[in-house]
Amino acid sequence: MAESFGILHVARFLQRLGLKVSHTDYPRNTIELAFHDNHGPWKMVVGIHQGGLTTKLMLVVPHFSTLTDDRRMECLEALMAVNYRIAIGKFGIDLTDGEIRLEESIPIAQDGLTFEQFQLAINALIQTVSIYHPLLSRIHYGDISAQDALHACEEEFFHAPAVKQEQEQEQEQVQLSLPTPTASTDEMSSEQPAQKEADTETELDVNEILAEVAWLLDSRKE
Repeated sequence: MAESFGILHVARFLQRLGLKVSHTDYPRNTIELAFHDNHGPWKMVVGIHQGGLTTKLMLVVPHFSTLTDDRRMECLEALMAVNYRIAIGKFGIDLTDGEIRLEESIPIAQDGLTFEQFQLAINALIQTVSIYHPLLSRIHYGDISAQDALHACEEEFFHAPAVKQEQEQEQEQVQLSLPTPTASTDEMSSEQPAQKEADTETELDVNEILAEVAWLLDSRKE
């Protein structure tokens, strides 16, 4: 039954995903998650909402950004373009204070919600924030169009890992191409006396043999 799926199930799912829980409010059926990326900290609130016979999983990223009068139309255009791109989650605006939120609500069927369904939904929102977190900042401070800001965010997210991997591969190739260390001058000089001693020993052996041969010849003549 839908009533059997509650905040405890959500807590277990989050534990399986290894996500950091910053606060849990069981009376309100909400769990707050804390994140931090290259563009600053942000949080997500995961909760269970029950209204009548309907139970929903709520995923909310509050305070994603704030809409102001500065380049307002460009910011709205960019947010609408993101909503058109993504399949899970939608950006909304609180007109009273300009707060921008990313939200998603998923109805829970009578047989509950599977871990795979939960994982898909929460990962989709995490990826959306990871891509477009600096979107409005690029418009405000970069003096670029909404389209250019979208392209810059997507380019940074999707191509930066590939560029980093290429750089790491190039560094590995450089290390592999470096010459192998050779014997030091001290090692070579220490080897040379040993070689000379070996040569000297060989020469002494030959002289002894020749002396013995000469002695044998002389003894035969006598």
